Amino acid sequence: MSLRLLAADGTLAAWAPASPPTVVLRVEGPGARARAVSAAARGALTFLGYEPAQGGGEPDLTVLLGPSTGEDCAYSEELHYLCLKTHPRKPLNVTREGLDAARRELLALKSSARSLAGVSLEPSSRGVTGYLHRFREALSRDFDFPEALSCVWDGLRPGALSPGSKAALLRVALPALGLDGPLPGGS
Repeated sequence: MSLRLLAADGTLAAWAPASPPTVVLRVEGPGARARAVSAAARGALTFLGYEPAQGGGEPDLTVLLGPSTGEDCAYSEELHYLCLKTHPRKPLNVTREGLDAARRELLALKSSARSLAGVSLEPSSRGVTGYLHRFREALSRDFDFPEALSCVWDGLRPGALSPGSKAALLRVALPALGLDGPLPGGS
């Protein structure tokens, strides 16, 4: 398995770690954004079949972040979600309005996850497979978190998937985006 990562010249290049697939990841960029992207990248690497190593050693994979503009803010779930909505290599504009919108979307996503948590219906493998394929492709294409998040929201649309399939999609997608459980340094 390989990721297609953006090269310095703007082209996509395949990258695959040596066997076994253990990856030392370093995210370079603004502090709070680096923590958010790092959490999401570690979840994405695990979902894609890699094993993120815990510190030490020379990184096999470095993700360089685009500049951050706007207000500095403490690390939070809202900032994490806002970072997912902007590709890591693009500038991130942090504003109160953007964080408020991210908070509303995150609350809606958590509400969906809570309402689907108790669903015991079997997922339709045919229904959820397409969404999971699109989700995997987005993450393997240079950590395209905005596209992966869009895939999740598309799957949650009324009538898009059965409740069992929606629950299955969220069980896979939320950890892969670093949105499951307490976030490091989160509130």
